[in-house]
Amino acid sequence: MLLHCKYFCKWVLEGKEPSINLEAHVKSLHITLAYHFEESSYEDLKSLVEEMQPVEHSSWELRLYSRDPRFANHQVYKVTQGYSPQASDELELVLGDYIYIEEKEFDISPDGWVHGTSWLTGLNGYLPAVYTRRTAETDAWTLHKAVSLGNNCSDCKSESGSNTDSEMAATYPHEDAADLAYKKSEETYQEWDKYWSEVMNSRSDSILTITQGLPMNWELSKAAEEMKNNITNGTSKSRRWVFALRHGERVDLTYGPWVPHCFENDTYVRKDLNLPLKLAHRAGGKGGYVKDTPLTRLGWFQAQLVGEGMRMAGVSIKHVYASPALRCVETAQGFLDGLRADPSVKIKVEPGLFEFKNWHMPKGIDFMTPIELCKAGLNVDMTYKPYVEMDASAETMDEFFKRGEVAMQAAVNDTEKDGGNVIFIGHAITLDQMVGALHRLRDDMEDVQPYEIGRNLLKVPYCALGAMRGKPWDVVSPPCPPSINSSSGRFDWRILIK
Repeated sequence: MLLHCKYFCKWVLEGKEPSINLEAHVKSLHITLAYHFEESSYEDLKSLVEEMQPVEHSSWELRLYSRDPRFANHQVYKVTQGYSPQASDELELVLGDYIYIEEKEFDISPDGWVHGTSWLTGLNGYLPAVYTRRTAETDAWTLHKAVSLGNNCSDCKSESGSNTDSEMAATYPHEDAADLAYKKSEETYQEWDKYWSEVMNSRSDSILTITQGLPMNWELSKAAEEMKNNITNGTSKSRRWVFALRHGERVDLTYGPWVPHCFENDTYVRKDLNLPLKLAHRAGGKGGYVKDTPLTRLGWFQAQLVGEGMRMAGVSIKHVYASPALRCVETAQGFLDGLRADPSVKIKVEPGLFEFKNWHMPKGIDFMTPIELCKAGLNVDMTYKPYVEMDASAETMDEFFKRGEVAMQAAVNDTEKDGGNVIFIGHAITLDQMVGALHRLRDDMEDVQPYEIGRNLLKVPYCALGAMRGKPWDVVSPPCPPSINSSSGRFDWRILIK
């Protein structure tokens, strides 16, 4: 058991050989409570405990942990860089995972490769040691109980004799995730501090001006007159809409390494209100969610807002294509919910819309199957046959753009006779990719620019919506306005303790 505090404490009984391990865990601030000690040591240990006086206003917690006894003589290493196995005896490295490694492995290794066991999956194999770093053994422990301890009894109880809110909160499951999103929260607080400093000094423009630039001149828009007088559902002879939508806010980029905090014995436990209410079963288990992140609750709401905006603008969607990434399929479902689309409008999972594969090669690609997505409550078209079959091999940038072009052009052409507007739901690059693919359907190819990663890629926020109308295919203003939301850090209620 550990009692976390602000200091590191260690004692050695003079003249006696201790019967327990008193060595500190790496960079771990803790007090180790004696356990299975010799009876003759009891009085000495008791006197040491009685001498300890917590400082005023300190916050103490009694925490009960367990660890896998199989790895009692192993050291714990945190994965700092992903790695995909190249041989059958190699271990996959996933960011957020921990590796159990025996110390002797480093002494006998001639080339820096060591044998280890994954905390996340339980699999073992050889791995490059330089892709890991030593961390506290406690990082790989499982927390079972946390109880808040006050400095004196009168502070611990209310007048009614019941526990205070602080004590009660410390026993909730989410209270063992203090490090969840800590780094992301600190980054957010720094951004807000800079922003508000500019606001207070009257140096900052309106956020709408900053994000949207100069006001749009609707009269100069190529589709201005049609936007005013002829917004239709695309079934008539009017120019058809084709949209591209980036997915909503994703869990991994919001919280950082989240899976180690949110799974207990392979069971998902929600540790923050913005995390999903539940996670569906998938073949890869929690490791699959490391590779293929879901949306946050806010991400779902962002997608619903876009669907709602389209509905209020009088634009319907008949054909929905989504990248196989879970965050994209969930965005498609949220969009359809906001649109209040008929259940017959199903999500066609198209691998051709997935982003550049090489960005994911270190940790691997692991998608949920259509059946798993359907069981998760997503309205997936189980009869759809993808235009592009995607394997796990590497690809060039040209091959990536061609893959997307084939899928988008085929989808637009194949739905032309049936009519109806089309939306592609994918990644930040999907919007630019749509423009390039549809411009190549025009008769005049002289002005078509070669495919490349645009410098504006980082200016495509969550649920950014791009629009084109044809024929000929032109980029036009979307029929609904964009949305913006501020960043938010994770609140620690302990700052209220005076």
